[in-house]
Amino acid sequence: MPRTVFPVFPGRMVRNPRHSQPALFFHIKIASAVCLRHLYAQMKAHTIPPLASLMLVSAGLAYLAASPVRALAAPPGSCAVINHGAVQASAHGVTYQNTTVRTPDGSTTLTVKQMHYTAPEGDDDSIQNQADAASLLLVSAMTGHHNAACSDWLQQQGQSVAKGLKAGGTYDLAWSSAAISRGTAHVGIGSAHLKLEGSTTAHTSAATLGLTGLSFRNVANQDLLPTTAHAAFSLPASELPALMAAIGGKAEQAPAVHVTISSFDAQRDTVQLKGNGTATLTGNVNATSASGHLEITELESLIEKARAAQQMKLAAGLVLARLVSHTQNGANVWNTSWEGGVLTVNGFPLPLK
Repeated sequence: MPRTVFPVFPGRMVRNPRHSQPALFFHIKIASAVCLRHLYAQMKAHTIPPLASLMLVSAGLAYLAASPVRALAAPPGSCAVINHGAVQASAHGVTYQNTTVRTPDGSTTLTVKQMHYTAPEGDDDSIQNQADAASLLLVSAMTGHHNAACSDWLQQQGQSVAKGLKAGGTYDLAWSSAAISRGTAHVGIGSAHLKLEGSTTAHTSAATLGLTGLSFRNVANQDLLPTTAHAAFSLPASELPALMAAIGGKAEQAPAVHVTISSFDAQRDTVQLKGNGTATLTGNVNATSASGHLEITELESLIEKARAAQQMKLAAGLVLARLVSHTQNGANVWNTSWEGGVLTVNGFPLPLK
């Protein structure tokens, strides 16, 4: 097992990271738990795990990549304002230079130096809308900013995209030099790469997503957040429309989305987190459930990092986690489940409400 990877710890975009309220380590990192909290109102009382956001983003992006060739309407102005610089397009792909996505009130912005998207077939109009929707999903999932004006547009696309997934095919979406800002908070992304494979028999999509060169400023627990993260997972195409609507803004109305996580890892310095499992995601964290396997190397270093960042609740949670862990090949190991606000770790129930 590689020795250089880091757990994705709680982090939300706030003006002053010292004012955040980090949840206990396991509340965030149930390895495969991916406890997604969609509502911005919930963000005021809780923190969204970046890995959860990663899963949510990549799930939405994966489905966008398989959309049929039919042209789709651009997002309404009350949802987002999207602009592109130079464009190179064909029936099978498009490359954009200097893309910007901005919320109508100007509080949240995504900039991407270069975006490239390819699909087996498509026309210029539908490809542009797919790429724009992917960017919008990235903003929504990473910041917790959900605008109901976006939901119908995303859900309509999701209904078409599900058909494309069931037809099979391989799709590719990549960003280079991206940045997300919300107020004074800033997240930098050196590169993001998604590859998706549809299925004509299982009607599910298998996705891989990699993020490198992650950096943070004025974000809660920013010294504990990863510099790279990777995930491989799948979920049913039929659940896509509700997922898209949830990302866009109707989080509480979204039915359950079933995710199988074959592997994920995250890293920072010498600390590594990796795991696998399954999760049932909803718009309400109390209705979310998950189970899986989690491993962390260099746990002691992580505890010291939490203490140095004055995140004493998080440090205490990690100490508690260490007490109930097993040791395997130099790593601390847990088998975990999350349901109804109770986390069970290696047989020990840990109520976190």
